Amino acid sequence: MNYDVYLTELSYKTLATLTRYMNTFLGEDEAIRLGHQLVEFVSTKLAENPLQFPISHELETLGITDYRVVLVDNYKILFRLDEDKTSYVMAYLRQKQNTQELLYQIMIG
Repeated sequence: MNYDVYLTELSYKTLATLTRYMNTFLGEDEAIRLGHQLVEFVSTKLAENPLQFPISHELETLGITDYRVVLVDNYKILFRLDEDKTSYVMAYLRQKQNTQELLYQIMIG
């Protein structure tokens, strides 16, 4: 069963923020490579079967149950799934990064 995958504008912004941050630790080339790998990984996995990924526990505690999370290495990727079999990638974060705080920053930014 194939699903469509759409990367939102917000996902590109959070990916850019993540790669800039990781540039400090990995260097520019590796940070860019990491960004490409995360996009490729999540695009492939969500196209195959997005239902294999759990609802985001961090957001569920706030009553938000329509975001799912993909954990890969030290990173997490938030996405939403609609009835038309389309996954919308919403954000790329470090695994220990607070999802609630990121959403708050986005709302006031």
